[in-house]
Amino acid sequence: MRHIKTVKVIQKKLHDYKGIADGQVIESITELSRKLRGLRVLHINATAYGGGVAEILHTLIPLMKDCGLEVDWKTIEAPGEFFDLTKRMHNALQGKEDSISVNDRDLFERVSKENSAFIKPDEYDVVIIHDPQPVALPAYANFGSSKLVWRCHIDTSSPNPVFWNFLNSFLSYYRAGIFTLLSYAKEGISIESLYAIAPSIDPLSNKNRDLTEAEFGSALKKLGVDTSKPLIAQVSRFDPWKDPLGVVDVYKSLKKQFAGLQLLMIGSMASDDPEGWKIYEDLLRYTGMDYDVKVLSNFQGIGDIEVNASQRISDVVIQKSLREGFALTMSEAMWKRTPVIGGNVGGIPLQVHHGVNGYLVNSIEETIEYTGKLLEDRALATDMGNKGHEIAKRDFLTTRHLKEYLELFSDLA
Repeated sequence: MRHIKTVKVIQKKLHDYKGIADGQVIESITELSRKLRGLRVLHINATAYGGGVAEILHTLIPLMKDCGLEVDWKTIEAPGEFFDLTKRMHNALQGKEDSISVNDRDLFERVSKENSAFIKPDEYDVVIIHDPQPVALPAYANFGSSKLVWRCHIDTSSPNPVFWNFLNSFLSYYRAGIFTLLSYAKEGISIESLYAIAPSIDPLSNKNRDLTEAEFGSALKKLGVDTSKPLIAQVSRFDPWKDPLGVVDVYKSLKKQFAGLQLLMIGSMASDDPEGWKIYEDLLRYTGMDYDVKVLSNFQGIGDIEVNASQRISDVVIQKSLREGFALTMSEAMWKRTPVIGGNVGGIPLQVHHGVNGYLVNSIEETIEYTGKLLEDRALATDMGNKGHEIAKRDFLTTRHLKEYLELFSDLA
C-alpha cells in the first residue's frame, strides 16, 4: 500500500531576515501572524528534494511555523511508472503533444486513492496541494471541512487539451488556486478563486548566502573551472524545455570570439523526474570531448554551496528556456549581482527586465548576441548585475512570498 510520508524541516526564524529583506514586508508578516496563530496547515507535493518546489517549501514551512502556524509537509509515494506518467503530464500541460490512455488514467487514480487512505478528516484548516502529481487526492480522501488550495508551479496557459481536461476534472474540489501568473490559469478552470503568487529565493540558504573563503575555495575545486577565463553557466534541471543543447550551441559559437571561454551546466536529479537521466546523457554526447565544458549534477557532489559559487563566478548566467513556470535560477543569479539572460517565456520576464538587469531572448542567435555583449562590456555587466540585485531584493525574496501566503490564509480563514 502506498502512503504519504512526512518531511522534516530545519528551524528558521523570521527575525534573521531583518536588515536583509524589506522592513515593511516583515511588519506585515508579523501583523498577519497575530491573526493566524494556531492555524493548521498541510502542504502536499511529490518530492522532498530536487527542483524549486521542494526548495521553496524547505524555507516557507519553517517560517510559517515561526509565525505561530501549525504546519506539516507530506509527500506522496508512488512507483516509478507513476512519475514517468506525471513527467509526461508536466510536458503536456506545457503544450507538448501526447495522449492519455485508459491505463494512464487507472494508474494515476490508483496511486491517488492509495495515498488518500492516510488522510484524516478535519486534521487541518488549510491544505495546499502542489502541482499535478497529488492533484486527485481530494477525489478519494476525506479532508472534512479543510479548505483546499491547488498550487500550480508550471505554465498551463496553452496546455495539451486532453491532459488539461483530465487534470481539470479534479480541480472542482479546490476552494482556491495559486498560479505564478493569472494568465497561466486556462479559461474554463474549475476553481473560482485564483491568486497570483510568484516563487521566491531564500537569501539565507546555502544556495544564496555569502560564502566563507574556505567554502568558496572548496566549491571551486569541485566545479573545476578556471576563474581567470570567461565563464557562462546554466543551472537547471536536465529538461528538454530548458534547451540545454541550445546553450551548448551558444557556447560553441562564442568560443570562436572569446578565447578560453568555459561553459558550466549544473543540474539536479529529482525523484519525480525520470526523464532527467536521458537528457543528461544526451548532453554529454553533444558536448563531446571539450574539456572547457563541465556538465555536473548532485550525483557528483554538487550541492547548494557549489551552485552558489558557480553563480557568483560566472560572467553571465543563462536560462534559455523554451517554456518555463518561473526559473528561480534567474533570481538566484540576480541576488549575487550576476547579469542574466533568459528565454522570453513564462515567469522569466517577471524577473529579467530587458536591457536593465539582463536580456530576454527568443532564439539562439539572440542569446549569442547578448551573451557576447555582456562578455565584452564588463562595465555594462557590472551595472546590470547591481540592478538585478535590487530587483531580486524588492520582488523575489522569501519574505514577500510568505506574506502573500499569509494573506491567502487570512482570506480563507
